[in-house]
Parts: sequence; structure tokens; C-alpha cells
Amino acid sequence: MGARGAAGSALVVAAVLATAGCGGDASAGDGDHGKDSSTAAVEAARAYQQAVLDKDWETACRAITDRLLRKMDADTIAECVEYMDIPRITDVSDVSLTTGRPIELPAYGGHPAGIGLRVSFGPVGHGMYSHTAFRLVPGKRKTWLLDQSVNLAEGTSTKAVREALTRE
Repeated sequence: MGARGAAGSALVVAAVLATAGCGGDASAGDGDHGKDSSTAAVEAARAYQQAVLDKDWETACRAITDRLLRKMDADTIAECVEYMDIPRITDVSDVSLTTGRPIELPAYGGHPAGIGLRVSFGPVGHGMYSHTAFRLVPGKRKTWLLDQSVNLAEGTSTKAVREALTRE
């Protein structure tokens, strides 16, 4: 479990979005930048989240950037699937999924510019909800890919999402 560490726990908790498209490196930069880009990014985030809830690890792994794969020490989709396939501690069959308002994010650190979004699901456990900030970036073939996920512990506003994704 050592390889999963803090980055893995944030990803696994947050990994509950599925993308509308699959695979590719976000650095390709030929994603949809039109007026519907935030809508497409939200759909991608919800799809990734649902794939994680459904334990559809292959779909989830194809919905992230190569950069995030490397952060998990995964060189292939198969290694990512192995990384993600850990036992759940709670039942998620009755979990609902919500998203916040998408915001534009500038490039930060090794992350390209993209769309920031709060994704929440629950109730899990004792009626608790999990809130995560996601950075989605344009991928190939007009897809959006998950490039960063950070657990939100200090609020769920767009300001909290922006702050979380620019300090990690």
C-alpha cells in the first residue's frame, strides 16, 4: 500500500468521475475549447466519477492524463487498473453525485490550464459526503481528462476549488 500513499488516497477518494472520451495525453491540446467546453468537462468529470463508483477501473484509468498515470507509478492502463482496484470500505449503491459550478483555471506547476470543478458524492459511511476538486484538461479528440484531484476539507465553493488546485 506504500505506493498508494497520500496521492493515491486523494485520487481514490476522488476517483468517482468518468469521462465522455477515453485515453490520451492532455498535453496534446486539441480538446474542445468552444462555448460548451465547461459542459463537456462537467460531463467528463461525472462520467469518471460514475466509473469509479461502478468499479469500472478501465474506463476510469482511460479518463486521466498520462501525467496523473505517472503520479500513480502506472505506465499502462493495466497498471492503473491494478492501482485503483482496492476494496471499498462502504457501500456506494445509493450514493448521489453532484457537481459545482465549473471555473477556468490557469496553468499551475506541472498542470496545464483547464476547468476546475467540485465533485461530491454521498452519503457514505455515517451520512457523510466526500467533496473533491478536479482539474480537467483538454485531451485528444475533443475529450476532457482528469489531471488533478484534491480532497476539499475547507469548503466547497468555487474559491475553495481554485485554492485547492493551485496549492497542490
